[in-house]
Parts: sequence; structure tokens; C-alpha cells
Amino acid sequence: MLLVFLWRWAIQELKQTSPSAYLDTELLFAHVLGLTRAQLHSQHPDRLLTTFQQKNIQQLIARRKLGEPIAYLLGRQEFWSLSFEVTPEVLIPRPETELLVQQVLDTFCNKPRNIVDLGAGSAAISVVLALARPAWQFVATDCSPGALQVAERNIHRYHLQTIELRQGDWCQALTAGEKFDVILSNPPYLAADDRHLQTESALAYEPQNALISGKKGLNDLEIIIRQAREHLQQDGFLFLEHGYQQADFVKEFFLNYGYQEIKNYKDLAGHQRVSSGKWN
Repeated sequence: MLLVFLWRWAIQELKQTSPSAYLDTELLFAHVLGLTRAQLHSQHPDRLLTTFQQKNIQQLIARRKLGEPIAYLLGRQEFWSLSFEVTPEVLIPRPETELLVQQVLDTFCNKPRNIVDLGAGSAAISVVLALARPAWQFVATDCSPGALQVAERNIHRYHLQTIELRQGDWCQALTAGEKFDVILSNPPYLAADDRHLQTESALAYEPQNALISGKKGLNDLEIIIRQAREHLQQDGFLFLEHGYQQADFVKEFFLNYGYQEIKNYKDLAGHQRVSSGKWN
């Protein structure tokens, strides 16, 4: 089949379900053909595609039409201007999480520190911080063996030697008496009945245990705030991403468990999406 005919078919197929049909088509064609988007547009419209290329594109378009995230179809997602491998074993890194990274970087300089990334998933947060702060040492944890395999490949891709991976549920992956300067996490914080789970079909493809946290979406946030006290150095900090309506609940958890200097940080939309507390 000629490229131009398959291109037109793909856009018409995706227009039915995707608000970004043209971009999706660009990305999937470039992926299958091994081209950049700029190179794709330099191709002659009468280029003849192989049977394999045609079938591959048709299969990917069909999956995208059903709502499967483009990141899973491509096997990668950009975060902090870096490319990370993603699979259905891990949550897709989102731009909102860059606020968490930025606040940690703004708070601490490059002197040696020990950091824990709880529920690291693809390890995107740890990798970005490790590249920006070479003197820091990291422990990145996850309860999923599959997620840790993805994390290991992303760490290897950027040739990092300062990130140790461990399997375990939140602070259970840490040993008794082990202390850190900073603990951070982007945990599950959607309520079980959150409307986004019904209206955003892509969420159905992501690991549900990385999205949903009990009836109100607060279970894991409270667990981490409680457990982290046993693993923070004196004057250590805990940073958490949370839902845009959860800042007051998170602040209450911090206060109830004895943290001080509690701060909330707003994203570009003015929503409080990250909070921190200091342990004395």
C-alpha cells in the first residue's frame, strides 16, 4: 500500500476517538518506519510500504483507536526532556510530576545526600535527579518486579551508578534503622470512584495499584507519611505529590505525625500538587 493512502486511512480512523489524531498518526508512522517526524514528512507520498509495515501500522492504529495510551504503543515517554522506556507495568510519567522534581532540586544543592524514591515505577524521577545531582545516592523502590525491570533498563540507559533498586511496599523495602536525608514519592492518590477513571479511557491501561488508593485516594499518602518517620535523618524531608484537592488532608497527616515546616507547592495551573514536611 502507498504511504499516502494508509496515512489518510489512519487519520480518519483516529478522528473518531482521539483528539490528537494527526499527532498520533505522525508518531506511530515514524515509529514503525524508524524515522523522525521531520524525516517522515520528507517521504514521497507514493512510497510503497512493505506488508509488514502496513500490518504493524494498522495494528497500532486499531489499539490507539480503542484508547490505549500512545506512550505504551511507542514504548517510551518523555519526561524532563529525557526519553524513558514505559510498559503497562509502570505508570506513564506525567508533566505534573516535574513539579516534585523541581522542588527537590530547588531545595537541595549538590552536596552528598541519601535519597529514597518510593514507588519509583519507571525510575524517571530518580534518573532525572541523579543526572542533575551526581553527588547524591539513591534507593528506588517498587513493589512490582515488572516495574523494577523497566526501571533497571532506564537506569542503565543513562549509565547511572548511583541508584540502587529494591523491591518492597513503601518503607518495607528499607532496612530497620536505615536513615535518609530525603524521601520522596509520587504514590497512588485517586479515589476508587474518581470520575477520571470513567472519563479517561487511557487510565484503564495503566497499573491500577499505581493510581488508586482506597475510597478517598488518601490511604497510601498517610502510610508513607507515617512510615517515613522511621527512616528520615534528623532535619530530613519528605516530599509527596498528591491530588489537587488533597493538600489540606496531606497537611493534616503531616501535623498528626509530628512533622514541621510543612509546605505546599503549586503547579502552573495554580493547584497545590506537592507538599513537604521536615522531620526533627
